[in-house]
Amino acid sequence: MVVLLRADEQQWLSAELLAGAKKEFGSDAKQRLLDWQELYFDLRDEDEDTQLRQVNDFFNRRVKYVSDEKHWGQKDYWASPYESLTTHGADCEDFVIAKYYTLKELGVAVEKLRITYVKALRINQAHMVLTYFPTPDAVPLVLDNLIKGIYSASRRTDLEPVYSFNGSGMWLERMKGEGIRMGNPNKLDLWTGLRMKMSAQGMEI
Repeated sequence: MVVLLRADEQQWLSAELLAGAKKEFGSDAKQRLLDWQELYFDLRDEDEDTQLRQVNDFFNRRVKYVSDEKHWGQKDYWASPYESLTTHGADCEDFVIAKYYTLKELGVAVEKLRITYVKALRINQAHMVLTYFPTPDAVPLVLDNLIKGIYSASRRTDLEPVYSFNGSGMWLERMKGEGIRMGNPNKLDLWTGLRMKMSAQGMEI
């Protein structure tokens, strides 16, 4: 079991974690984790707009898209950020999970972040994006691994929202306004499994 520890103020990822990544996945995997750690330290004191842009850009550039079936041999697998970075592959859910966790660690309130299921109309398939609400009644911004920029949901007419959730709730989603609260995210088996896995790795999502 890989354990991620905050050893001191100068180290976000433990030496044991980094050594384990190098041993199991190689030097490039360790370097991706070091780059992630550097991003965290660089952004701790920045404003949220800067944090959003740079976290979105980091994962979109540094991790390649690979389907779950090809990467994990499963139809649907939710990977932790550690898994996505060390194996250098992620599908849309994994990009969102990594961005959500990183922004949460940087101090962005969970209430502003939602993991959002949508239908991507241009490619006619289910998709997942991260949405950010500057205020509770604001039109959210959309962080998407399919495009480079961050745009208002009102401009993302190619996405049809279905539902969203974060660590505190679930909503029937309306991209142009606040969704209708519908329950506890722990009812989602994949979310519960992800939380347990990440907790074992020392990461509380």
